[in-house]
Amino acid sequence: MPKIPRNFIQEFPYGVSIEDSLNKGMKYLNADPNYITNWKDIIFTPIENFIHHQVFIFSEGKDMLIGFLVSQQATFLPDFISATIQLFGGVYTIDDTTNSIFIQEFIYYSILFLIGLGSARLAISMWLIINPYTMPWFLLLTATEWFMDSFAGIFPAIFGIEMTGSIVLGLLGSLAVYVKNLVLTMPYLPSEAIKQTIGIHEVYTFGGIPILWKIFSVPDKLREEWYKSTPYLIENLIKYYGDEGVEFVPSRILKEFYNNTPVADYTYYFAFVFSEFKSTFYQLEIHNNLLAFVFNPNIFESFNSHQFYNIFNIL
Repeated sequence: MPKIPRNFIQEFPYGVSIEDSLNKGMKYLNADPNYITNWKDIIFTPIENFIHHQVFIFSEGKDMLIGFLVSQQATFLPDFISATIQLFGGVYTIDDTTNSIFIQEFIYYSILFLIGLGSARLAISMWLIINPYTMPWFLLLTATEWFMDSFAGIFPAIFGIEMTGSIVLGLLGSLAVYVKNLVLTMPYLPSEAIKQTIGIHEVYTFGGIPILWKIFSVPDKLREEWYKSTPYLIENLIKYYGDEGVEFVPSRILKEFYNNTPVADYTYYFAFVFSEFKSTFYQLEIHNNLLAFVFNPNIFESFNSHQFYNIFNIL
């Protein structure tokens, strides 16, 4: 059985082709399930291991540390939920989603637990000798009636047999599969995924400037983090996407530059502003469309008032 890495986010290694990296990284998809091997497994079905889909981040190129690949077996949130989490939940990049695996795993096993309770209730109902309204069976009945009986009467009986319980368990099983395969796509919306085939692997590719960044700009907190820890990422984004009209430099740096630079000098498109990282990155391309974000306070005041309109407009 392939060894499954606990951390589901991996960077493509330098100097290795993407196909070769996927050949190694996608082995988790071939992990052996928990087979039923003896009579105990029939009564107590082995719990399937929770294996999160691996996310492969580009380590070089125009989408370095931003774009990523994921298997097409993955499932995603609806766009409006993903956008809401990013804009109001403070989850800006794929790295910010690492802690969500614990919540996802908890929900997954909780659903399996409900399925186990419901299956036990259906099994007991087959034994007419058991009175479900006596202890301890009454506890099982009480624990499951809120979701097993809530749809009673909605689905028709087949040959006089009530099928609601079986259908509910089937729906819960589908929900468990969805949760297990769920991958958060920050900073992209799920609809930005591009289907690709690389070698024998069918993947979704996320790349380019995310839609939310184009409409709402890159969160300033994220830009500050880049500026302090990975300034080369800002340099790379400006190199490839500098003409997209998106800010990659922290607002305080831009304001500082504009406040200390004569207006006449704005026609020059390069400024030396990264004094903290002169050895690695010191030349920043300045675009005229950024001037409005510094000198027109009305843009900042009206930004929040149009957030909800823009969210539903792009979705």
